[in-house]
Formats: sequence, structure tokens, C-alpha cells
Amino acid sequence: MAHKLSYISVLRVIATIAVIAIHASSGYLNSTDIAGFDWRYANFINSFTRYSVPIFVIISGALLLTKEEDTVEFYKKRLLKICYPFIFWTIIYIFYNTNLFDLGIDELISTIVYRLKNGANAHLWYLYMIIGLYLAIPFLQKIVQHATTKELEIFLILWLISLFIFNKNLPTYLPKLDITFFSSYTGYLILGYYLSIKDFSALKWWFLGIFIITAWGTSYFTYTMSLNAHEFRPLLYGYLSPNTVLIAASLFIFIKSISKDRTLPKWAMWIDQYSFGIYLCHILILNYVHPILPVGTFLKIPLATVVTLLISILLTYSIRKIPLGKYVSG
Repeated sequence: MAHKLSYISVLRVIATIAVIAIHASSGYLNSTDIAGFDWRYANFINSFTRYSVPIFVIISGALLLTKEEDTVEFYKKRLLKICYPFIFWTIIYIFYNTNLFDLGIDELISTIVYRLKNGANAHLWYLYMIIGLYLAIPFLQKIVQHATTKELEIFLILWLISLFIFNKNLPTYLPKLDITFFSSYTGYLILGYYLSIKDFSALKWWFLGIFIITAWGTSYFTYTMSLNAHEFRPLLYGYLSPNTVLIAASLFIFIKSISKDRTLPKWAMWIDQYSFGIYLCHILILNYVHPILPVGTFLKIPLATVVTLLISILLTYSIRKIPLGKYVSG
């Protein structure tokens, strides 16, 4: 049964699929055959899905910064929803990535400490980042709700400037000002709030064009830089790169503008409902699915994405059916 949807649901579904597509294609970028089809195809897919994590953070800003909540109550309500899955999946990935039973006690302790400090798996960095953002949200709520639209726009401009200054891969001739306050993922939260209250629907087709051109530009220049360097150069892939900000913001505006009075099909409802759990478990599944698919790269990446998505939904659903599973599944 379909239901009335908000643009937030559509964006969450798109971002969830994009995360899996990124991981299903990224392995090909380690190849030295940069001029080959596999590399160029993987680069194209990656470039057109870099909005994934930024969209998740923008959604958080759009949903949470519009609320007025007591700080302690916010932490109790929101942080626990992240911390329980964080602990559960950290344990799962520690066992998955490390043969703990073959280690001595000292090596076992150092391995566990290292995994806890740096993430039990690469994609879990997102949890470390989002927990830090959630700690700031109660204070950001009070700031943005007393800020004018012009003040929000000034903040976002300073944030974009800081992304150029703090990008280590870009030469800068600006003085080393301490503007670290503006240079983090916090900007995506503010951007989400700003885009949720600002109407750009009259310009939606322009923003679709900006999305396509910027994503294509990311693909083209990543290819040319890597080809010239004879190795993968992910300069434009960063989630805090200005081009990625433009890709994510443009997509957000376009989807927000076209998603009114539409319905969400059942399969998309499941992705929307289980998106966090899908994010947490998909690597575990993708690592098994990807190698066994008996098709070429052109079909393997999208097929691995779809199969991983379906199994991740089923796994998340199954965990939630276990007693207390809803608290740790994500």
C-alpha cells in the first residue's frame, strides 16, 4: 500500500541506494588501467553518487534543526538510537575483520582498541561523525531558529570558503585563518535547515542541470587527473569538497521540488524505513555478493547494488523481529 510521501523519504531512498553503488564500484578504482572501461565506468558511477552521505546529513539538518527540544531529552532520545546500533555493529565487524581467537591477549586488546578508535569497518566512520553532529544539534537548533535567512546564507558562504581553505589538495594563497568552526559537516546540517525553509522550486530544472554538469565534471576531471598521474586521484570525491556540496544541494532542491503530492511504492517504503540498518549491514553482504555474480562489470555493479540492497532489507527486518533487535538493527 502506498502512502503520501515527503521529499525526505525520496531523498533517503536515493541516498541509501547511492551508498551501496559507491561501495559496489569503488574497488575498480584501485586498478592501474585508468583508461580501461572498468575504471571509467566505476568512476562515472562514483561521481554521480557522491551525494549519498551528504544527503543523509542534510536530511538530519532539515528534520532536526526545525525542532525545539530540551538538550538532555534530545540526547536521551536521539543518541541512544545511534549508540546501540553503533556498539552492536562494531562488535560484528570486529569479529568479521579480525580472527580474534588467533591473537594473544596483548595483541587482542590492542586490536580491539584500534578498531574502536578508528572504526571496526571503513564505512562506520559515518557513526563517529554523526554522533559528533548530534552532540551539537541542540545548540544549533537555538542558533538557526534565531537567525535570519541572510545570516544563514552568510554562514553557508563562509562554510564553502572554509572548504577551499582546508582542502589539503588545493593550493591556497589565503592567510591561515582559524575558521575551523565553519569547516566541518556542521555546514551540511545548516544547509539542510536552510533548504527546508527556502523555496527554489521555480529553479528546479536549473538545479537538475547543475547536478548533472557538476557530477559529470567530477567524473571527467577525476579521470583526466588520474590518467595524467598514472594513479587514482580522488581529489574531487571528498564529501567536504565544494563540488560535492553543489551536487548534494542541487539534488536536494530538485527532489524537494518534484516530490509533492506523489506516492511512495511499497519497495521504496521499506528502503526508507530500514535505511540506517541497510547502511550498517550492507558491506557485510556486498563482500559476499559482489565476487560471485557471474556477469561483466557493466551489469555487476548495478546487480550487486540491487541484490545487496534486497538482502540488507531482509537482514534488517529479521533482526528487528528478534527480541530487542529493534534497538540494535539500525
